[in-house]
Amino acid sequence: MFAKLSKKGQITLPAEVRKVLNLRYGARVHFVIKEDGVRIIPGDPGIESLQGTVNVPVPQDFKAARRRVMEERAREESTRT
Repeated sequence: MFAKLSKKGQITLPAEVRKVLNLRYGARVHFVIKEDGVRIIPGDPGIESLQGTVNVPVPQDFKAARRRVMEERAREESTRT
């Protein structure tokens, strides 16, 4: 099996490879460099894949929640030093 490298350094994984690795649109893969080549491993889908899995009564502002957590961590770190 072969794939052609584009000018941008991109390749399209052959359909058979995608099928064997159970990869669909948007899937993530890891590239592990070995002495004799590169290994492609299906990747962790990431936290984005969890969106919508928990029902909440009101929309959540994740940017504000992240900011609050970062501020809290900064306060904790400043009290340690």
